[in-house]
Amino acid sequence: MKSREVLEGALELMRSFKPELIAVSAGFDAYARDPLGQMCLEVEDYYWLGQSLQRPGVPVFSLLEGGYSDDLPELVLGYLMGLEGK
Repeated sequence: MKSREVLEGALELMRSFKPELIAVSAGFDAYARDPLGQMCLEVEDYYWLGQSLQRPGVPVFSLLEGGYSDDLPELVLGYLMGLEGK
């Protein structure tokens, strides 16, 4: 199963709860080139995730948890731009 499919399933479950606030433990170690995570997300996946989290129209806050790639600033920016809908 691909990463976006897994994330979409989790987002659907979250939406079914009809949250009033969304808290995100924003770990960027699932990035494909993270030296520790060894997962497969790309910059555009973090942008997509940010967009998906803002769609329910409730407040979202995020806490930076992890991410050890030199690309971390680009990943965070992509995620935040997705949250902003830009």
